[in-house]
Amino acid sequence: MAMTSRQLIRWERTYARRAQRWWTSRWLVAVVAGGALAAFVAWRGQTSVIGASHAWLAGVVGAFALAFMRVPFHLYWRADAALLAQLPIEGGPLVDAALARCVLAALATTIVAVIGAIPLALLDAEAVGWATRALQATPIAGEPVPRLGPFEFFLHHAAFAGALGVTAAGFMPAVATWAATIVAHGTALQTVTALGGAPARTHAAPQPPGSAGAVLGALPGFASSIVFVFVLLASPWLHGADAPVPAVTVLAALAVTSVLALLAIRASAPEVMGQILRDVSALDRQRLATLEIHPPTALERAIANLLGDAGLPYRKDARLVRRRYPMAFALGAFVFLVLAIVGLAQPDDPTPWLVVTLAGGAMYGAALAGRLRRPPIELPRLSSTLPISAAARNRAKLAWLVTWAVLWIVIPASFALVRTL
Repeated sequence: MAMTSRQLIRWERTYARRAQRWWTSRWLVAVVAGGALAAFVAWRGQTSVIGASHAWLAGVVGAFALAFMRVPFHLYWRADAALLAQLPIEGGPLVDAALARCVLAALATTIVAVIGAIPLALLDAEAVGWATRALQATPIAGEPVPRLGPFEFFLHHAAFAGALGVTAAGFMPAVATWAATIVAHGTALQTVTALGGAPARTHAAPQPPGSAGAVLGALPGFASSIVFVFVLLASPWLHGADAPVPAVTVLAALAVTSVLALLAIRASAPEVMGQILRDVSALDRQRLATLEIHPPTALERAIANLLGDAGLPYRKDARLVRRRYPMAFALGAFVFLVLAIVGLAQPDDPTPWLVVTLAGGAMYGAALAGRLRRPPIELPRLSSTLPISAAARNRAKLAWLVTWAVLWIVIPASFALVRTL
């Protein structure tokens, strides 16, 4: 008897409950993160209603940027992807379980956003009304100037959070699955399979130029960028101002597109989901076979030459991170772009964007520090048998992390701070 979607989802949730610690619960993290965002919004709301809205928007963009980039890890970049691909489970349950993970993650991020918006409903009604007036001048006669009350102010922000949540649950999984389908049917996999010594499939369709890791990271990154561009263009609607694009239309379009994309991927992905899990996990198994294809960049070679005996592990780390975690560079570019825009635009209220962007970059840097010490980047037991000291390996990882932080965070942050302070 084949395993059903409900059985697989129940098995995954049981396993997760047994494996995780209580302080790592998705819902506890969501409540704590939402409380932190609410505190930030409330602090900004003491001096400016619009500043509180900007603080909320900056925090929510950062939260959903992380949620969007986490989608591939809910679908196929999972520790158990190879195991699931080898079990006698049909494609339908595999897709349903993956989409269920994406929906739960999107719901948790939406909870963060909604909790963070609660202080907006508690602001002084007169202050909110004055800040959200359609006209700043007081009319002598006629109808009152349109304005928002605190609860309406909160609902505008909650609607934004809901639209982004639906996007994270539907549109982004569809894009990520499409990217994995391209990789699974492309020639990039045939190359790494042949290098690993296994026979390659002959019926695969040609793949566009570029590495498989780049495709898996670039397409979701491009899609999320488009979403954020439209969201930011529509953001003046949050406080009742005219937006360059109709906000209600943008939110409705995101929701409808996401639902349709979710239905489309549920209908088509079962035929290829097993292959996606098998092939994407195979890319992890073949990382070492591709080292000579992608040599270190000029900057990586220069840094390696300065590290002495740590140069060799540094080159290995740099190559593997570039292949396995393209999101490190996608998110780094996103942080760089946001900080550069803040520096160039010199907004009246840069604090929310600077705080959220720098905090998000720092947290992702901490995550990268952990990934540098885990498979497939590092095999601790095997590395300890090599004639390379632990101090050299640690120095190599620190050099990579510092270089990443300086290039993507420190340089643009310095530019933004100089321009805005």
